[in-house]
Amino acid sequence: YNYGEIRSASDVIAFYSSDRRLKDNIFVIEDPIDKIKKISGVEFDWNEKGPHWTKDEDFGNPSGSLHDIGVIAQDVQKVFPEAVIERESGYLAVKYEKLVAVLIEGVKEQQKQIEELKDRIDKLENK
Repeated sequence: YNYGEIRSASDVIAFYSSDRRLKDNIFVIEDPIDKIKKISGVEFDWNEKGPHWTKDEDFGNPSGSLHDIGVIAQDVQKVFPEAVIERESGYLAVKYEKLVAVLIEGVKEQQKQIEELKDRIDKLENK
């Protein structure tokens, strides 16, 4: 068991504290849909510069051309710089967990729009 904190410069999935008592200057993300529209979900093939695991025999693709999905770090960095880090190698990496908050607010904004449109339709149909 580890009762402390573990940090790594490599890919590690961990849990950050989300407790309100640890946060100041809290505000809801503004214009989440506009921000989300500036980021593209993409399909791609890893090239020869890709991470070592893309060439792993377990994936059956030692050439490194493993097909994958994700986002482009440079696009994310323009909108959410706090969700991108520069690795020691100079390559950028996305902290995908940081995008969850944006997606939550985007869904809420869309739901509000859907409800407003439903109300307008109901009013038009009931004239």
